[in-house]
Amino acid sequence: MSASPAVPDQIMGAALQHYNGGRAAEAEQACHALLALVPQHPAAHQLLAMLALDRQALAQARQHILLSLAPRPQHVPSLLIAGRIALAEGDPATAVQYFGAAARHQPELSQAHFHLGTSLSAVGRHAEAVAALRQAVALAPQAMEAVLNLGSALRELGELPAAREAFEQACRLRPEVAETWFNLGLTLQDMKEGAAAVDAFARALQLRPGYADAALNLGVTLQEIHRMDDALQAFRTALRLQPQWFGRIAHALTAGSSGRLWLHVRDLEAALRG
Repeated sequence: MSASPAVPDQIMGAALQHYNGGRAAEAEQACHALLALVPQHPAAHQLLAMLALDRQALAQARQHILLSLAPRPQHVPSLLIAGRIALAEGDPATAVQYFGAAARHQPELSQAHFHLGTSLSAVGRHAEAVAALRQAVALAPQAMEAVLNLGSALRELGELPAAREAFEQACRLRPEVAETWFNLGLTLQDMKEGAAAVDAFARALQLRPGYADAALNLGVTLQEIHRMDDALQAFRTALRLQPQWFGRIAHALTAGSSGRLWLHVRDLEAALRG
């Protein structure tokens, strides 16, 4: 005799309450109880996939999400989870397939276009990534991560003015996020707008004092605009944060057209270590 529809629904509802309340073990127990009652229940497998993904049990996560998708291959939430699992497994090409299907089946969902664009960028399909991320931003203009990733894809294509515009928008949306300013700085650096790049890198470093890449690029840009004393101070900060970068910093400091010359490595090291 089959179970009353109300009983599986109640068990699934309880499983979701446990999951949303941070009670992973109880959620998993409820899902298995549901599967004992209704074998191959797709929603139970979907939640078990999420639980496995949360604990990075990726093989289990993949097994459960495939069982969730088997009876409903166009189910968008499961497609999104499948894409996330593929990314976690280091397989962005497969993630593109899942996220692309999600975007086709629910084109009004910004999240689907965002994940599709990010995955396309990961496999080097930057023009397609730009199209997907533009769609994500059009659907959710306040989504800073989508705007930030759009800027990165545009920068990869060499569309620097458009990339700058995207990064400036990201900075307006979330001015407290150091990564937005750092990416703006990289683009301004590429555009040979040194003074503006310095301001962006300095803002990134102010927001995240341990941001070694920001300190290094700040030093490089200050050197390019002939502010050598300030550049040396920025390089010192980068070296303090990443002592193993001595060779990299020394090369940047001595290779530029406005670099300085030291006759002995020990003198250079002394200058960098202050």
